[in-house]
Amino acid sequence: MHTPDLSLRAYKHPLRFALYKADNRTLVWEETRGITYGKQTIQYLRRGKEEQFYGGGMQNGRFSHRGDTIKLTIDYNWEDSGNPNPATFYMSTRGYGAVRNTYAPGYYSFQDTVKLVHNESRFDCYYFVNPTLKGLLNDYTDLTGKPFMVPEWGLGMGDSNCYNRGAKSGKTNGSTSTGYDGLTPSVIHLIADKYIQEDMPRGWIIPNDGYGCGYTHLDSVVRSLKERGFYTGLWTENGVAKIAREVGKDGSRLCKLDVAWVGPGFHFAMNAARTAYAGIEDNSNARGFVWMVCGWTGAQRYSVLWTGDNTGSWNYIRWQIPTVIGSGLSAQNYATGDVDGIFGGSDSTYTRDLEWKCFTPVFMAMSGWAYNNKNGIKDKQPWLFGEPFTGINRKYLQIKERLTPYMYTLCHEASQTGVPAVRALVLEYPHDTVTWGKTVQYEYLLGKALLVAPVYEPKSYRDSIYLPAGEWIDYWSGTAYKGDTMLMHYPAPLDKLPLFVRGGSIIPMYQPMMYNWERPIDTLTLAIYPQGHTSYTMYEDDGVTRAYQQGAYAFTRFEVSVSKVNPRQISIQLHAARGDYQGREKQRVYLLEIHTACKPRTIHMNGVLLKRQKDDKTFMQATSGWYDDPDTQGGILHVKTAKLSTDHTTIVEIR
Repeated sequence: MHTPDLSLRAYKHPLRFALYKADNRTLVWEETRGITYGKQTIQYLRRGKEEQFYGGGMQNGRFSHRGDTIKLTIDYNWEDSGNPNPATFYMSTRGYGAVRNTYAPGYYSFQDTVKLVHNESRFDCYYFVNPTLKGLLNDYTDLTGKPFMVPEWGLGMGDSNCYNRGAKSGKTNGSTSTGYDGLTPSVIHLIADKYIQEDMPRGWIIPNDGYGCGYTHLDSVVRSLKERGFYTGLWTENGVAKIAREVGKDGSRLCKLDVAWVGPGFHFAMNAARTAYAGIEDNSNARGFVWMVCGWTGAQRYSVLWTGDNTGSWNYIRWQIPTVIGSGLSAQNYATGDVDGIFGGSDSTYTRDLEWKCFTPVFMAMSGWAYNNKNGIKDKQPWLFGEPFTGINRKYLQIKERLTPYMYTLCHEASQTGVPAVRALVLEYPHDTVTWGKTVQYEYLLGKALLVAPVYEPKSYRDSIYLPAGEWIDYWSGTAYKGDTMLMHYPAPLDKLPLFVRGGSIIPMYQPMMYNWERPIDTLTLAIYPQGHTSYTMYEDDGVTRAYQQGAYAFTRFEVSVSKVNPRQISIQLHAARGDYQGREKQRVYLLEIHTACKPRTIHMNGVLLKRQKDDKTFMQATSGWYDDPDTQGGILHVKTAKLSTDHTTIVEIR
């Protein structure tokens, strides 16, 4: 059988198949024997000499599967080597992907002979052929659904607990907090107000956790939390029968699906996620926002996929990193585990876990269950361990809040292509053999610009940080590294997450704020790491409603060019926005943070000379201008524009 692109060979005695490219010589995949049928359906494939395999959904502790076996079952193993949200999809570096159309459990073994097993007597499989892994993710999600588009506030920190379990209700969850009165409004003065007192960035709260913990005065609680910068979600222990009122009248905007309800998994769990997601969208103009465990193939279109009830420890941090990376290789853009787990944990592990999860799209902390926490603290709010931990946690939450426009753009890209925000290095560097396997399982890219290497041991340094080809700039010091190198004994005290910026990157950031849109976003910072000619396109919409589905969004493109003759000469183009939506900023001030040690002589904006300011204070007070700071992060040139129309292009010339 032939198409313009492929040739399928069929061999007799026994019947087996092989797929080739159109030349009928370049092998894509080949069965070593015929498919066997019975209580199990088994396909056997010949493994290529250097062939790599990725996918399988959320496989705890793993992202690259050559030589391993992964389970596609619902077995409630939330720990390392578990599979809380599997997917019947895998892709190969030979340029193909496959998804079995089934809810039957099984396993895939990627040994010398690849063995693909499901517990059913039928074989129904879709194949995709594409030369890139990114292309295969796009093909896979064309069939099973693109990742949902998160509301912008959903990128903030989530806080979950049963805040109305108090003396009056006769129940306790072991919380060290006092003052619970058995009523949901307890969350306001005990938790929400504490975030404000601690000057802690925030996103949303779930004020109940099922298991008999209901809620009272939900409508007033939702309003009060919104006034304090929080959106409200609800835990669903046994269904969403009340969702029309909870969403439509009371204003809840998130559903967390407990294993007590979705535990049967497979088709049942997928229907539950779909029902909860639709319950939000059918009763409001908001976007569906659902968290679940026991997901299956296609769950990425409805839900955040969560690793389940885990115990915080150094080992927990270690296996969480490849879990999130690997989940992205099945287009699970929103994959996470609780900060420092629901059980156990400590001051140091909480901070180290929070640091790197601030460089993922979504995360939450779950309080009240850490009976075996070594500090004797059973809750998981970011201020509970005191200094220096509180200050470090605040710093990273503030960075996450500032990175919102960069993260939101990545989530839009995922919703269009299936390519996740958290990326295995192999997605961006597929020809670099170092990126194929476990050598890089404890580091990842956030988009193309940032390389994150979490610290997962009780050490003040990090070994084996691989920097792929190109120039990489240490985010903290400004030190530049030439890529294709392995960093050893990289200094990483408790407050320092190893973080590197790819040369040429342009990263948009909001001004500091405690929660989404606490202040207007009419001032935008661009962190620019000039190298050659590079560009970046930022996506924006109203961040809350589904109007973007009808075309209510805008793109803004930024370009930076460095002279090949004189590196002091840099040209920056701030292009006019393309598109529109309700609330779009029609005017903006741009703060350009240009990471360069070169000192300019003059800077012009649209041909008008900008005034040099003497320091940061006068710079921020001025309508426009510039100053250079040679002592921060290897040198930063700061440029401030006047308030500009976002409907016109502005050019900044540095000489």
